[in-house]
Amino acid sequence: TSLNSDDSGKEIRILIRCKSSGTVKEIAIGNGNNVWFPVVLHSLPVNITALMVLVLGIGVFILSLFIGAHTAGTAAKYLGLLMFSIGFWVLSESDIRQLIFVKPSMSQYFSYFSMEVIGAFACMYFDEVQHRKYHRYYLVMESIVFAQIMLNIFLSFNNIAPLYKTLALSHIWLLICVLVSIFTIFTDLIQKRIKTYGITVLGMVGFIIAAFIEISMFYIVRFYKFGTFICIGMLFLLAATLMQIIHDIRYEALQKEKKQTSTTIHTIETIAGAIDARDVYTGGHSERVGFYASRLAREMAADYDLSEEDILRVQYIGLVHDIGKIGVADSVLNKSGRLTDEEFSLMKKHAEIGYEIMSSLDDIIDGLLDGIRHHHERFDGKGYPDGLSDTDIPLIARILALADSYDAMTSNRIYRNRLSDEKVREELLKNSGTQFDPALTKIFVSLLDKGELKANTVEGVAADEGGKVMHSSLLDNKLQKDLLGGVDVLNPTHVRMLGYVIKLKERKGIACDVLFIDQSAVSDGGYSSLLKDMTTVGDIAIKYTEDIYIYALFEKSNAGINELINVLGKKAPGLVVYQLKESLTQY
Repeated sequence: TSLNSDDSGKEIRILIRCKSSGTVKEIAIGNGNNVWFPVVLHSLPVNITALMVLVLGIGVFILSLFIGAHTAGTAAKYLGLLMFSIGFWVLSESDIRQLIFVKPSMSQYFSYFSMEVIGAFACMYFDEVQHRKYHRYYLVMESIVFAQIMLNIFLSFNNIAPLYKTLALSHIWLLICVLVSIFTIFTDLIQKRIKTYGITVLGMVGFIIAAFIEISMFYIVRFYKFGTFICIGMLFLLAATLMQIIHDIRYEALQKEKKQTSTTIHTIETIAGAIDARDVYTGGHSERVGFYASRLAREMAADYDLSEEDILRVQYIGLVHDIGKIGVADSVLNKSGRLTDEEFSLMKKHAEIGYEIMSSLDDIIDGLLDGIRHHHERFDGKGYPDGLSDTDIPLIARILALADSYDAMTSNRIYRNRLSDEKVREELLKNSGTQFDPALTKIFVSLLDKGELKANTVEGVAADEGGKVMHSSLLDNKLQKDLLGGVDVLNPTHVRMLGYVIKLKERKGIACDVLFIDQSAVSDGGYSSLLKDMTTVGDIAIKYTEDIYIYALFEKSNAGINELINVLGKKAPGLVVYQLKESLTQY
């Protein structure tokens, strides 16, 4: 019946019939839409929050379709469904549900169903975030929740038990989902797996607390307005997830960059080893130059504002500074004696050749090309290839010039032995301001004077960081001396390659023994078959001179080596065997 002005002031009696016992909320009667103003205003904060969660959930779900089927896309899909169900549930329970749903029963159905799937969608999302480590646990909970929903629908439509009667069971399963999530998070915390989703876990914990509060308030507060806490928890979880995604993107980019840099560094180290394998004069030269240059750079760091990354970069550039020697003819690179003017002009081209070879990698290691091209420039402008002078020479090249020359002076060459420490210091100071940057020379010499920098060679022979001369270095040194002494080495390139193979083995901790076998006094060569029987497939034999063979034996015990030598002495009298140690030892 419609009311009019004549009914003003009269008493209105309303009869409400309830299907079961319960509590009736406040009933408001008004004219037109005015009655809704205080209702809408009172529930405005929670409804706006719920609407935000709903709309953002739809947006996240749509976004997941574009991301794809991998972990991030699947997690986003379940997060969107979780947000949608929470937002819809809060609106279905809000004071303005009568404006949304024509029939109260529709509000009831949407409210119960959207609430009951919250636990399942939360488990699906947590499962993906935790990289499906606890998939079996979550799958059980998801199955129970959906089975409970189907049971509730069956009981309601068959008038066995209305939805609100089975609500307690749904709350129990939701609470168990919360406990399972807490268990998995706590387990990951103990096993230190939580770092893979460290930011998201903060949102997960916040959401779990909010869900627990919502369930508790339902049973504690008589007239409780649903959704305030869980919507805030949901927005907190969304914010944490977005921050985690941004963090992961940045982390993946950094890891990709590190991997690319690491690959480049390994490539550089391999190239450096290949360079040294070709150059009989400079076994280990590139590694030593890299070490000396980085030590100088560290001493310069405070005055030249060099970071740890800069120092490491200097070392890597030092490793590959001579890469252009790959393009220099072997006859020039390993000539016995000083080079002619023509040969030296060809040798000088290694700086430009290296520059061209590595031109595509300068964006990975800053200063790489400057170091390769200009490490033979002189401070007085008389260097090559561009005749740069003073500070026009890049700093990295001025550092390498000192390190390169220091190693040259402290290593044996085919035409001379290493210079004494006093002579090296004298040469550095004499060439300060002409060949070398005087400021850097002062720092370098001070390192030598303080004993903080020493040559990684023993009597001019390359040694490791512990000062131990390796077999690969001893073999290089013997080859140099023999070539200098006029020994007719059949194929020096093969010997250098053998030295490089030994060096690679030594870096991996694989022991190697080198035997020189002189058969000049033996008429019968039958010992060769004996040696073949006593060596393995991995051992190497090459002809050194017409009468001498080199045998490189890997991972043999001292007893095994001694036995082999003794057997050879008995089977082939007159056979002379030398073992490469700190010096050649005759047996």
